[in-house]
Amino acid sequence: MTMRTLVLSLALSIIAFFNSAQAKPAYSTEQKAFLEAERAFKQGKLSEYQKLKKDLAHYSLLPYLEYEEIRKNLNKNSKQQVDSFIEKYQSSPLSSRLRWDFIRELAKAKDYTLMEQYYSFGSIASFDCQILDHQLKQGKPISALSEQIANLWNVSKSQPKECDDIFEKWIDNNQLQQDVAYQRFYQTAHEGPIGLLNYLKRYLPRDEQYLADLWLKVRRNPKVVTRSNFFPGKNPNKEAPILVYAVKRLAWGDREDAYNAWKRTQSRVPLAGEHKSDVERTLFLALATENNPKAVDMAKNNLNEFLGDALVSHWKLVTFLRTEDWQTITELYELLPFDQQSSEQWRYWYAVALDELGQKEEARILLTELAKERGYYGYKAATRTGQPIQLNHAPVIISEEVMNSVRQSANVERAGELYAIERYLDASREWRSLLSSLESPEEFQAAAVIANEWGWYNQSILTIARAQVWDDTNIRFPTAFKDDYIKMAKQVQLPPHWLMGVARQESAYGPRAVSPAGAYGLMQVMPNTARAFARKFQIPYSHSSDLLDPAINIQMGSRYLQMRFEELEQNPVYASAAYNAGKSRIEQWKKYGRYPTEVWIEAIPYTETRDYIKRVMTYRQVYALKLGLDDDIFEYILTTETGDKK
Repeated sequence: MTMRTLVLSLALSIIAFFNSAQAKPAYSTEQKAFLEAERAFKQGKLSEYQKLKKDLAHYSLLPYLEYEEIRKNLNKNSKQQVDSFIEKYQSSPLSSRLRWDFIRELAKAKDYTLMEQYYSFGSIASFDCQILDHQLKQGKPISALSEQIANLWNVSKSQPKECDDIFEKWIDNNQLQQDVAYQRFYQTAHEGPIGLLNYLKRYLPRDEQYLADLWLKVRRNPKVVTRSNFFPGKNPNKEAPILVYAVKRLAWGDREDAYNAWKRTQSRVPLAGEHKSDVERTLFLALATENNPKAVDMAKNNLNEFLGDALVSHWKLVTFLRTEDWQTITELYELLPFDQQSSEQWRYWYAVALDELGQKEEARILLTELAKERGYYGYKAATRTGQPIQLNHAPVIISEEVMNSVRQSANVERAGELYAIERYLDASREWRSLLSSLESPEEFQAAAVIANEWGWYNQSILTIARAQVWDDTNIRFPTAFKDDYIKMAKQVQLPPHWLMGVARQESAYGPRAVSPAGAYGLMQVMPNTARAFARKFQIPYSHSSDLLDPAINIQMGSRYLQMRFEELEQNPVYASAAYNAGKSRIEQWKKYGRYPTEVWIEAIPYTETRDYIKRVMTYRQVYALKLGLDDDIFEYILTTETGDKK
């Protein structure tokens, strides 16, 4: 079976969809006719195509045939056809696709006058520059275009060659202002290519060009700022950002060296308050993530600082948890803004701190209230207080009128047909167009129900999240493929609900999900892993598309989790973290010290992995409840220690 590679970007992650390696489903008469018409058109069998197309006059995917007809013969004289199609199918993403096809055709034909009618300035730099160049040639003064050209020039990267002429004319006509030159230079100094920094040096005043040389040295090796004679002190205000950049970059490499460099150097370069705060924030985060003792003093000395910064507040909390400084945790909590105080994380740890300080009744009241929540901290609170862990399922209730309205939407009809014939990228484009047209939460809920009915689980999960509806656990936590999980769980001797929790986090339960890194399917398995496991465990596998078969993917992902579990002391927290971040990072993080497991989880240096663990543990518990199985993962989290002894 041939595989059509399709890529789809979804929301914190890009998800792509590919044709399934499983047997094709039975197609309806109209679906078969549509596919036959497509084939006939591609093969040039136009009489056969026209006959098939005539029979599809009222079929929802007719615009896909018409789009290919127009696209094949598209030229600068196709305006009438393009306008008619865009007007007729304005709700379909095909409308925008054809508009862009036409824009590219007009750019190729250099018909910029017509191109401007369809093109939105600011979309593509090369097109922007071509249109501006055309306007200059038509007699528009460069001063009238100066702001647009400045915005194109003032970026921390090289722009396409189509911009070279207008940039040269703009600069030759003295339109480049010194403040714009500085802005681009400093943007590039922080994040752009070194070669561009060399080029921009010429636009600085002669007595400040030495700054470019300092930046180049720091970009190559930030440790050079520790030299006593590195900063000449000619222009301290403009030398200060170089010190800030270097120490911040150094902090995520050699923490001790960065800290010492900061203490030695800051007195030699005058720093504004925001510069000092910027460096100290980064130093604290870098030191805290590696459990460096200096982080404790920094956290205490700056207890009233960075209160609006949730990440800094998190690492202050971790620092005080490691040192069991419960009193300071309560003091910090009282200082935090309301949005942080009201978070489940801070409510939980504030209650624990009160409990440790002997305020048992107040702590019990807070934990009992939190235990009603379905989530990581709610489940920990329930376990601490001996309350039952709640699923809190509440199905969405949608009026028949709204359900029918959404179901009859042209986008839904097209998306459903495209999904049925395995055109997942096009189906996703139609779905995004649908979501952009919906207005009420009830409409989003209806759309989520429809996607769930089709078995498009990841789309239904993402859609119901748009409605901010969290309690329909049938939509948010599907149990499809549970028999495969239960069967595989027996083989690897791991709980099936753990495997399902990993799948829910990895792909939002999408069997055809493919990550930007190239991980496939429900449990996001890499092809290299699949090849190795196929040989080791005799799992049928010949191509990455095989990983889109749920049965194969579940075998591979389950074996991978089992391997990490066995390698990492049969610790479910280590194994789950390694599934996300790799074994080597877990081995490194273990060295930061041995702590209660719930504290060790809070101290995972990567925010992504830290959040990943909390979600997988929560989803594991949710699936245990849905399968009617007992699970002790939160008891484990609360009663064990994790990490190596120092």
